[in-house]
Amino acid sequence: MVTGDSVERACSEVGEYSDERMMGEFDRFFRAQPAICDFIVELTQESGPKIQELSLFLSYMVFKATELGQTTAVSAVTPGAIETAYRESESWIERVSQAEGNALQSAIGASLKGDTEPYLLQYVISELNEPLEDGTELNDEEKGEVFFVLKTVISSLSPEEQKPEGKIIDAN
Repeated sequence: MVTGDSVERACSEVGEYSDERMMGEFDRFFRAQPAICDFIVELTQESGPKIQELSLFLSYMVFKATELGQTTAVSAVTPGAIETAYRESESWIERVSQAEGNALQSAIGASLKGDTEPYLLQYVISELNEPLEDGTELNDEEKGEVFFVLKTVISSLSPEEQKPEGKIIDAN
């Protein structure tokens, strides 16, 4: 499980990166997690560059926090692990969307309490509620789309979802 400290350290480190360092980190992320990046690009291709870029950036942040929270290298996520996480996210969204009013809050709260990565989900939610760099804000549909993508990414990076066929990528 990724701790709140790992998330804070990731935010702090990335906040100090130069543009060149950030580009290098994105290149490293794309090489380390090609299946995740392909999944995001494919799922968000019709949503426009704002959603795609935000989804990729937040996925990098999740990856970075996961790296900082583990003592071993983060395994490359397989397409099968992403597909499983995607189906689980769809099921979660379906359960939550069926709830109404107070039941909705209870359903979301219960789901998040049972989630294996609550600090990562809290980070994503807080970022989605902040204005973008250009000062614009996402509408609810856009927030929902990015949240769905990130919930899938978080689940696929969780150790429980890591499949033995996933190869280890050197984090350096």
